[in-house]
Order: sequence, then structure tokens, then C-alpha cells
Amino acid sequence: MDEFLMHVKEGLSQKPKFLSSRYFYDSRGDELFKQIMQLEEYYLPAYEMEIIKNQSKALAEFVSLKANELNIIELGAGNGSKTKYFLKELRPYFTTLNYTALDISPNILVENKIQIEQFISDVKIDGIAGNYFDTFPLLKSDDITKLILFLGANIGNFSTENAINFFKFIRNSISHEDYFLVAFDLIKHPREIIKAYDDAQGVTKAFNLNLLERINRELGGNFKIDCFDHFPYYNPTNGITASHLISLERQTVTLSDGTSFHFEPFEAIHTEISKKFFISDIENIAQNANFSVQNYYYNTTKGYVFVLFKPTFTI
Repeated sequence: MDEFLMHVKEGLSQKPKFLSSRYFYDSRGDELFKQIMQLEEYYLPAYEMEIIKNQSKALAEFVSLKANELNIIELGAGNGSKTKYFLKELRPYFTTLNYTALDISPNILVENKIQIEQFISDVKIDGIAGNYFDTFPLLKSDDITKLILFLGANIGNFSTENAINFFKFIRNSISHEDYFLVAFDLIKHPREIIKAYDDAQGVTKAFNLNLLERINRELGGNFKIDCFDHFPYYNPTNGITASHLISLERQTVTLSDGTSFHFEPFEAIHTEISKKFFISDIENIAQNANFSVQNYYYNTTKGYVFVLFKPTFTI
């Protein structure tokens, strides 16, 4: 059975219902997400780019003390619009710089390669489509130091337990000479956070609703899109932003294989979480997954940070 179909049938059969944000990214979802990245309210890309432009040289100097060559592997790479600047800053510090982009979207990987090749030369570029939980462990190992990138504050899409497990997953596929660079969105004023997930133009709403449209397109669903609304909220006690799709009426939705799902009025489908972190949260994840923090690289407001980790190995 198709993975997407299996997930939809499982998620919409639960109480509460859920769908994974992993399936946001078809060609339409890719386009909507690019629009989100340009929104004034969505502060994350600007904060991240500030760190890339102002802190990449310091990071390169630190890593190059231990490595002359570097293999950069980016998980959930996206279109390369920020990564190309990061690679350009790092290039002078290494005799060899290789870049491998892992992303679930083949369309995005094509754009990623074009963007980076047009911006920087003398970097070997590769792209592998698929779920990085499947593709990352299959990458061939060599003697060159690896720097694993997980940017975009995507670590916030995991629960704390799953974040620890994700770090352990990375640790199982790298050596003690390798590095793991992760972007974290830090705790800040709740109003700034909620605006980022509830933009005035409704692009984030369309991005979430596209998941239902994808079910209609690919699985023969009959979701009435105008009978659902998007509702995000932020809980400042645990730092979690959550997104839901709300059924506006009592309705039954059917897929082409005859499977049906009943919705009560105002019943929710959980689609995404985006956790915001205290530094103590980051240190707790590292400790529980046997990583050590090497350095912090902040933006000027200290609302966003790149954290460089190294695995620790006990004898």
C-alpha cells in the first residue's frame, strides 16, 4: 500500500485525528512554502540568514582546525537559497568541499542544485530524494570529516523524546570526527511567535489546507476545502506551537478506495508542531543523546541559534 495512503488512513482513524507535516511538500506545497519564507511575519529565515552571513566564518575557522576536507550533508535541504551563502563562506577554509542535499521533494532538489551551481564553483554537489531517515544511513562513508546540517529550525517539529531519538539516529551514522549543526528557534515573546504561524495574507492557512487538496488529488478524496479552517496556537509554558485543521461542520470524507472518515463540527486534525527552545532544553537533548556542544552561533537578538555538536563515545 502507498505510504501516503497508509498514513492518511491511520491518521484520520485516530482520536484525535492527525496528519504529518511531512506530506505538506508536493509541488503546490513547495510553492506555498517558498511564499511563507518571504512573509514579514515569518521571522525564521531572516534570523537564520543573519547567522549564516555573520557567523559562518567563525564556524569554518573552528572546524578547519581539525579538518582540511569537508563533506556537508544537509537533511531537509530545501531549495538551497540560504545554503549557497553558507557554502560560499566555508569554501576558502577547506581544500575539498562536497555538498549532498537530502530532501523528500525531487522538485526542490533540482532547484537546489541549480541555485548552488550558479552561485558557487568548485563544490561537488549531489542530491538524493526521499525520506532522510531512509537515505542518510545509506550514504557511503569515507575518511573525510562530515558536517551534518539540520537547519530551518526543523528540530522543532519533533517532540523532546523524538528529538533525542533523532540525535541518536544521527550519532549512529557518523564518527567521532564529524559534526552536527542544528538550528534552534529560541523562546521569545509569544505574540512574535504566533504571528509567524498565522500570517495576515493566509499563506500558512493555504499551505496547511493544501494537505487536504493533496489527498483529493492523489487519493481520490472528496474533502470540501472551504469546510475546513486553519487554527494555530502557541503554548508559552512548553514552547510548542501547534497547527490544526478544523472541520466547520459535521461531514464524512471518502477516499477512492471507499475508506471514509467522519468529522464532528469543529473537530481538529493535528498537522504540525514547532517547538521553541531554552538553551537548557538544547543541552538536555545533547546530554541524553551523547553529544557535546562545541559552540553556539546566535543572531543579534539572540532569538535564534546554530548549535555545533560533536558525538561523544564512551569506551
